[in-house]
Formats: sequence, structure tokens, C-alpha cells
Amino acid sequence: MDNTTLGILIAVAVVVVILLIVLYLISRRSRARRQEERRERTREEFGPEYERTAQERGSEEEAERELRRRRGRVERQIEPLSDESRQRYQERWGEVERVFVDNPERSIEMADRTVSDLLEERNFVSDPAQSDEETERSLAAIHPEVADDYREARRFRAGIVGRSTENESGDDNTTEDMRQSLRRYRSVYERLLEG
Repeated sequence: MDNTTLGILIAVAVVVVILLIVLYLISRRSRARRQEERRERTREEFGPEYERTAQERGSEEEAERELRRRRGRVERQIEPLSDESRQRYQERWGEVERVFVDNPERSIEMADRTVSDLLEERNFVSDPAQSDEETERSLAAIHPEVADDYREARRFRAGIVGRSTENESGDDNTTEDMRQSLRRYRSVYERLLEG
């Protein structure tokens, strides 16, 4: 083989290697872009729950897998409400709002009980021993837009239950906090009622 042929073969080999490297880099970049786009869709789909799960899991990939797995599990177990149940819950919620005027603390307790019963009937609670955190995660898998409302309403309710009746003066801030808590429960209630 002469030097010219050898030079041509080396040049072709170099070009092929360069092309392979370029194709690999393009492929890698394209895959990274698709992964980022998928992650962005997951962020939009799950909202703050995505960030919370990523922090718990230590990885966005793990968070995405966990949220998709959780959503699949919950979607398989949840049940629609019958028309009779829907009517019964609407009547209960009407009572929750009527009671608020005279007894906001009791109204918050009733709202919590109504939402808890609704979660159980819809089968978001798959086991009677299921923790509150797991119930929150189940709700967030299907309705991430109200999961924070549920957490905040439950946190506020726990504060009411834990607090004695030391503040019977009807503080505007406390009443406003209760109003906000009831509003949060209502957003969860409405979302669960509609589907």
C-alpha cells in the first residue's frame, strides 16, 4: 500500500471517527433535552409535590418515578362517588358553612371530618392504618393543586385541637385564620366531589 492510499484511509477513518463523535454528542444532547422536557412536564403536572418529592428522594429522576408510580397506584384504587353520596356530602358541607358563623372551631372540625370521610369513600385511604402523610401523598398524586391546601388546613386544625380555649375573645386574626382554613378545606372538598 502506498503512502497516498494510506493517507486517504487515515483521513477517511478520522472523518468517520469525528462523525461518530458528533452523532454521539447530538444524540446525548437530544436525550438530555427530552429528559428535561419530560421533567418540566412533570413539574407542571405535580406542582410543589414534585419539588417536595425530589427533596425527599434526593433526585429529580427518583421523584418522577415515585410520583408516576404513586399516581398509577392511586388511580387504580380510587372510586367515583354515587349521586346519593354526592348529595349527602353537599348537605354536610352546607352544614359546615352554617356552623361557621356561630362556632368556627366546630366548623373546622366538621370540615376536616367531611373531607376525611370523602377521602375514605373515594378510596384515597386504602388501609385504616394509613398515615396522614400517606393520605396526603395519595391526594397529591391525583390532585396536586389542592394537596398544599389540605396540608395547611390539617396543620391549622391540629393547632386548634392542641390549643385550649384561652383565646375566646374572638381575635380577628384567629377568625381570619379559621376562614382561610375553611376555604382550604373547601377547595379540597370541591375537587374530591367533582372527580
